[in-house]
Amino acid sequence: MKIEMNQQEYELLLDMIYIADYVFHTYLGEEDPGTEKYRVFEQKIMSWAKDFELENLVDWDKEYNQFLPSDDFFERSESPDYIENFEVNSFWEQLIDRLAVRDIFMKYGEKDVKKMSDKEFLLKRNEFRKKYEKEFESNGLQNIQITVNSGEK
Repeated sequence: MKIEMNQQEYELLLDMIYIADYVFHTYLGEEDPGTEKYRVFEQKIMSWAKDFELENLVDWDKEYNQFLPSDDFFERSESPDYIENFEVNSFWEQLIDRLAVRDIFMKYGEKDVKKMSDKEFLLKRNEFRKKYEKEFESNGLQNIQITVNSGEK
């Protein structure tokens, strides 16, 4: 099978693999062997940039012996904006959800929470979520305080 694409589609593909690479590797301290097949395919796709007359979007890094997105890529691509938007929204969703679940356990106790049906749990979680959504929409993190227990006596 042969896949054909034009220059715009190739540039879109570069955006997509940049997003995928970000998801796979940004928060890992080291290379994950499980994602090697994706990295190899990414390099194959990036190697085609010259064929599409878009070699300005990738740079060859001699130190790492691989293609990397160029400064031109970052100037033209919207993918970093999409990633930032995703991360911001993920942060708030995770924070709100985890605080809501914590509060359910604090209010009802583990024993009673385990007895709840999924529907009941979700309804109660949503009640707590609404409280946090309103708070964070109005004040961001301004009113968050953390008490650190160092374990020292």
